[in-house]
Amino acid sequence: MGRYIVTNHISWPFPDLLFWHARCSKYCQGEMGMATWNQNRSLLSAGWIALVLLAVSPVPSPAFVTASYMYNLSNFYGSLPFDWSRPYLDQRTGEVYVANGGNISIFNPTGMEVYAFSEGELGTIQDLSTDSDGNILTLSWSYPDYYIGRCNYRGDLLKEVRVTNLPGDFSEFAPNRMIHRNGEIYLVDRVRLRVAVVDLNGAFQRGYDLAPLIEVKEENRQEKDIFGFALDGEGNMLFTVPSQFTAYKVTPDGKVSSFGRRGSSPGKFGVAAGIASDSKGNIYVADTLRCVVMIFDKEFQFQSEFGYRGLAPGKLIGPRELEIDGDKRVFVTQLRKRGISVFQISEK
Repeated sequence: MGRYIVTNHISWPFPDLLFWHARCSKYCQGEMGMATWNQNRSLLSAGWIALVLLAVSPVPSPAFVTASYMYNLSNFYGSLPFDWSRPYLDQRTGEVYVANGGNISIFNPTGMEVYAFSEGELGTIQDLSTDSDGNILTLSWSYPDYYIGRCNYRGDLLKEVRVTNLPGDFSEFAPNRMIHRNGEIYLVDRVRLRVAVVDLNGAFQRGYDLAPLIEVKEENRQEKDIFGFALDGEGNMLFTVPSQFTAYKVTPDGKVSSFGRRGSSPGKFGVAAGIASDSKGNIYVADTLRCVVMIFDKEFQFQSEFGYRGLAPGKLIGPRELEIDGDKRVFVTQLRKRGISVFQISEK
């Protein structure tokens, strides 16, 4: 902060400026003569005033991203009491799909349930998505095996897709997260820290062992579970490891960057859970312990957070999973049958 002095009841910043103004005045009077000095004094004074005004003018604060509560996903009877469910947003149609307790619910872009069906022959659904033809894709478990189910819009199973050609180090691969992107399906084993990318017919394309990338020793692999996992707009993998109080970004060619610090103050991690990014590259991280969703810019600089523990509309109880609609809305799942809250993203 600049120093201030008071002259004629006006606070002036940077008293050194006034000192040099006085020295300059004396010098100019001697060199120019009083007549010439008087003619030019007003111009010099105007220049100093402009300089002082520039010095004290406030610098506009940079815009930051935040979010405000809109509504909960509902049917005609009110908010649906989902409890740590798995949501998926179809960016093409704006529809939201939710897998919860043996049921699949589909919501229109305004958050109203329009259709629902039970898992039935689809087994236990761990995750879901859609393909470019509008078919519903499910990551289904019928223990001890899993498959990708391709269903029509009514939930009728059209085909069971089995994953093939997995390499030897994926022999115990057991995915519990699935993302469809550009004709490829990312399957994530959050316990074993591995990602398999397959085509729509289930053929293995490539794989990632995340443990060595984030410097997790082999003997500690199953103690460092991934919690949230997402892909950003550039195809980078985003994920959180709560036990390390860290969120990671891994590029398709394996370059790793990370952010996060343990703590209870704004921008710090208690239990980092779901993660997602918007169309501008901002990253959102749900904190189950602190009951907030934090927003970071693409350089990992903390922007703001929203939610906080409570039962009032817009408050959160144990937030976990996140889904984002471009740069418009963020969907947050919660505990205690609080359902899925929808927040409007804005820039201030």
